[in-house]
Amino acid sequence: MNKAEKIARIATLATVSFLMAIGLYMALAQLRPFWIDEWRLIYNLKFKSAPALWEPLSLTQQFPRVYLELLKAFTSSFDYSYTSLRLPALIIATVSVFLCFSLLKSLLPPGKPTRFLFVMILVSSFTFTDYIVQAKQYEMDILLSLTAIWQLLQLLQISSIGIQSKSRYLLLCISFAIVPFFSYTYPIAAAPIFIIVLAKVALLYKRKNKEKAPELVPTSSGGVGVLPLLISMVSIIIFYRIDVSQLMADKQMIGYWQYKMMNNPFNLLSLSEKCWWLFAEVGAGFVFEILFGIVGIASFFYGLYTAFKNLFQKQLADNDLLLLYCAILLALVIALIIAGKLPVEPKFNAFTVPAISILIITLLNKLLQTTSTRKFATGAVAILYAGVIINIYTTCYALFFDANYARRMNIYRNTEKAIQLAQAEKLPIIINPGVAFPDQITKVYPFLTNITADEVLKTFPSYKVNDSIPVYAINDLADVKEFMAQLPPDITTVLAGDGQEYRVIKR
Repeated sequence: MNKAEKIARIATLATVSFLMAIGLYMALAQLRPFWIDEWRLIYNLKFKSAPALWEPLSLTQQFPRVYLELLKAFTSSFDYSYTSLRLPALIIATVSVFLCFSLLKSLLPPGKPTRFLFVMILVSSFTFTDYIVQAKQYEMDILLSLTAIWQLLQLLQISSIGIQSKSRYLLLCISFAIVPFFSYTYPIAAAPIFIIVLAKVALLYKRKNKEKAPELVPTSSGGVGVLPLLISMVSIIIFYRIDVSQLMADKQMIGYWQYKMMNNPFNLLSLSEKCWWLFAEVGAGFVFEILFGIVGIASFFYGLYTAFKNLFQKQLADNDLLLLYCAILLALVIALIIAGKLPVEPKFNAFTVPAISILIITLLNKLLQTTSTRKFATGAVAILYAGVIINIYTTCYALFFDANYARRMNIYRNTEKAIQLAQAEKLPIIINPGVAFPDQITKVYPFLTNITADEVLKTFPSYKVNDSIPVYAINDLADVKEFMAQLPPDITTVLAGDGQEYRVIKR
């Protein structure tokens, strides 16, 4: 290991360890209030039965249903506590980190100062850092995008040298059967695998027959290599019928996403802008968005050209086919953007980050090997490392020193105490939209079902599903007395507040 690679390794391990430690801190200590996207999901988790989760979800929500069922089973076992809602995403993120390091051995051989960028670009990306403990599915999307790369490498190895480990092959088949049910974006990440593996098997058999070289294709490697793909296809079809079909039929959700998708008719300027952001938003901050946008787009075209050139020259090395995978995946994503089927936003495109990082590293390695561009590439690598590392530290800092953080924490803690008091004293709660600060839940968004203040309060961990008290929403606390007159006669005393302050009010 050379000096540059050693420095990159130490900086990567230190930074990733810091990020995961912050994540664990947030998951165990109640230091990160929930927000509107989480409220919408948690409301479904808490107040829908397991069978009802297979039906349309409330508050314009969509979520992979098998994953949602497991999430409900886990969180309900702990009475929807704060930690039970925060921990699953952190566990998934941790598995992603370990898988990243594991893939390094296959993706990028030692000796390259760029190899640890594969880990750092992923963990510093907006979706990974922002959703590291959130009760959403985006960390799972990232994990399964890495899983797709692992699956591809395993299949390429099988097509070349056959099955070396029966247990690993069984794990591969099981993964293809299970993972489609945990992510809406995994089928997109897996699609290029079919093209590449089938193309490699076909080309190897063609060369075998032409050159009369049986060793090119180990006995039965074609069949055992294709079997996991058949399993995957069956699982994806089932997943589409029972789950994705609900997403595609959700007119509210599609209508809400529409402003993030391509507008009809086709507009070249709009396409250019969305393609730019697909790459640029892998970075964070104005400077690094520009850097990732330029380097990302350049690496995509370089990867596309190199991958197809290698394919036409019948170069079937795993690294060449991995590059082809990344290029095809990004081309497929751009096609979906053009078709208006995929919104352009970091959390919806997080599954492309591993492919983009591989393309960027491939281009940088090529520039580092060329005398005329070596100095430029060395500077770019140093800037990228500095950028992704600094981004992680500044993101963690911003989580606790954001301008709204103190007020959000005050609302969270005071509302938790108010709920506990109301349940102990059997007092109904009257709450206004202040409990949802800084989210504007009173603002009407086209196609989006608004969440109300009482629904927000019910998502707080202290609000118990089976032993709860009535909660009423009101826009202005000045009208509390008038509002109470409309309540059942037996309600004479309530606890009213705006999230920050609560007081007992009698008729």
